Amino acid sequence: MWLQRAFRGEIAPVARLVLVCLIIALALVTAYFNGLYPVARLSVLGFVYVIAIDTIGGLAWGIFGAGALALTFTLTEFQADPIGQGPYLLSTIAARFAVFTIVVLLVEAVRRQTLALNESQLRQRELELERMRLELAEATARFRSFGESIPFGVWHCDADGRVIYMSPSFLQLVGMTLEEVRQGGWLSNVVPEDAERVRAAWRDRHAWDGVWEDEYRIKGVDGKMYAILCRGLSVHDSDGHVVGWTGLNLDLTERSHARDQMRFLVEAGRLLSMSLDPSTTLERVANLTVPRIADWCIVETLQDNGELQTVSLTHADPTKLESLRELRGYPRDTDDSRGALKVLRTGESEVYEDIDDKLLQAAARDERHLALLRSIGMRSAVVVAMRARDRVLGVMTLVHAESGRRFTPEDVRLVEILAARAALAYDNARNYSKEQRVADTFQRASLPMSLPQLPGIHLNATYLPGAAESEVGGDWYDAFLLPSGQLAISIGDVAGKGLRAAVSMASTRPALRGCALEGLSPREVLERINQQLTYEGAGMVTALFGVLDPVNLELTFATAGHPSPLVAHRDGHVEKLRTKGLPLGLFADSTYEEKTVILEPGSLLVCYTDGLIEFDHNIIEGEKILHDAVVGEMRLQTPDPSAAIVRRVILGSPQDDVAVLTVSISNRPLDHVNLSTNSAPASARVIRQALRRFALSIGLDDFQTVDLLTASGEAISNVIEHAYGIDQGPLYVMAFRDKNELVVKVSDHGQWRTKQKAGSGRGLPLMRALMNAVEVEHGEKGTTVQLRMSLLERTRDRSSKFPVTSN
Repeated sequence: MWLQRAFRGEIAPVARLVLVCLIIALALVTAYFNGLYPVARLSVLGFVYVIAIDTIGGLAWGIFGAGALALTFTLTEFQADPIGQGPYLLSTIAARFAVFTIVVLLVEAVRRQTLALNESQLRQRELELERMRLELAEATARFRSFGESIPFGVWHCDADGRVIYMSPSFLQLVGMTLEEVRQGGWLSNVVPEDAERVRAAWRDRHAWDGVWEDEYRIKGVDGKMYAILCRGLSVHDSDGHVVGWTGLNLDLTERSHARDQMRFLVEAGRLLSMSLDPSTTLERVANLTVPRIADWCIVETLQDNGELQTVSLTHADPTKLESLRELRGYPRDTDDSRGALKVLRTGESEVYEDIDDKLLQAAARDERHLALLRSIGMRSAVVVAMRARDRVLGVMTLVHAESGRRFTPEDVRLVEILAARAALAYDNARNYSKEQRVADTFQRASLPMSLPQLPGIHLNATYLPGAAESEVGGDWYDAFLLPSGQLAISIGDVAGKGLRAAVSMASTRPALRGCALEGLSPREVLERINQQLTYEGAGMVTALFGVLDPVNLELTFATAGHPSPLVAHRDGHVEKLRTKGLPLGLFADSTYEEKTVILEPGSLLVCYTDGLIEFDHNIIEGEKILHDAVVGEMRLQTPDPSAAIVRRVILGSPQDDVAVLTVSISNRPLDHVNLSTNSAPASARVIRQALRRFALSIGLDDFQTVDLLTASGEAISNVIEHAYGIDQGPLYVMAFRDKNELVVKVSDHGQWRTKQKAGSGRGLPLMRALMNAVEVEHGEKGTTVQLRMSLLERTRDRSSKFPVTSN
């Protein structure tokens, strides 16, 4: 090998010198031991040495070697008498030098010819390699151009699966470098279930039949989700061994999106046809949307009173619902220029592609409200109308939050199609369930049309029917005034469903009223009704009955197997009022425990049926949610506590009937009375109790209170008797403090009539005897009686006018 390199002149000069010296030394050694070799053989060795020296050292060294070897070999041959054979010696040296030189020249000629031929071949090979480089560069450019024409390009891996090349378009999609892609970082952007499948398939790639194909979903740096078809072929060498893999990444996002939308609409159509209950129909659609096309879904339907009622509120993570429960405790925004109310009014979709903090701040009511809005993490939202048969039946709200997705125009069109189909199915279900609505109407008609309202005491009630098809329950609530002026309240639930339960409820509630009007205590009322239901075999009923004194705020109540009422105090503490008693209608001799509590100013009494806490078949969790809802209501102080509590506890349509009755006690002293009522005799009781509380609030003593109630009672009686007669009309009573005087005004809009029987007409003298001043003003619009009492004058100072005795 080294001789060939030397022949081609490919060794260093120093190496050449060393080799030549070694050859010459070898020749000298050979000549020295010439006795061992014949002369002919020595000459042959000389040729070999000369050829070797020329091959290694080149022409100059070859001629030098030829001379040196000719001299050495000749002297060796004539070493016996070199001087004596001088002429012959010189001629021999010259002859051998000439022969060796000729050999050198021949070898040099051959070498140069060989080098020229090798150089020509080398140049030809270089030209061939250059051409191949150009062709390879052109092929590479075409390959990459072809790859970039396909979203998202091509890729190549070696036999070990290491990425050799990846198209820039794919690197831009994932926002990574080639090295990061090699380390598998791109799989972190792939949907987890797809990433695991792709990773497992790539590990088993050698088991395939030369073709690898899979489809996966990946999140790009722009936040959008892409569907990619990855397809690759194995690359083999001449021996058939796999040396790598080459393939492409094809963008199937639009096709995949269209396919998913079609599947979604098919599934939605199937669910919409599975139920004839309107609420259940919408709930199933809402459950389908989460989390496939949204993180949140809220479906609200338009009620007959023009308000929106939530049918379904869905999220994949139930723990996220707590924030929304508190958020829904806030009254709905009445601005119809945005949001659900605007969609309800216009029927056109409202899209919020990007929800930033400024938008949340503009919608927040207070700091807590803003914190709740931020905790939900809304990123994008769309509100669409549910329209069917040219009517808007409700709205559907979809929200993207923790997923980070944004609603695109294609998504909005899909939601609009879904809302239209849901609205049509909902309307068909409503038309089919007329019997249920008739039964529900019957039950609602059995409930009181209005609740009595007393100064400083506010009653509110909410009733929600269950979602079962063609069935109603027997839940009720009631509140009415007793002859004593006290307030009676009742709430209960008849066991069972359907028309029978509704009829039983319609008879039990009036029976409770009748017993209470007889003057029975709460315990006695429940015992009387229990005996009646037991003898009639009407079934089991749970109930609560109580009586509230509006003056001293003393509540006396008893329960029959009913959930214990809650009392929320001003400091936020919630207390459960427990009593013992079996449900009504089980045993005729059942007795009931009676309990008395004082409702302090600012407190809230909450009475409810079990449907409020058993909506999720978990009573313990339901009671906890109710407790939190009552605490939240005490903090917010909404106009209708019963409705606010139901909104926070019930997310959607309840499976069972729900009835809630709340009694709110004002935390402000009763510093004035302003009543507008009917001129019926029963109204006098309400006015009397209100004036009694007012007298206590401003510090009147017992004698002054009696004077006030007697004088105002005479004024009210005169209105009832003289202003309207048989026909009833409005009656207005105002009482307030004017510096050191108490002023009471009793007004009507009737025409004052003369006295009708003998012995009457003593009311005005009585009022003047009890009050410091009495003024009567008659006019076309009615009569006003104004009474004034001095708060500085003691009652005993006026005893000569009208003696008052006490026990």
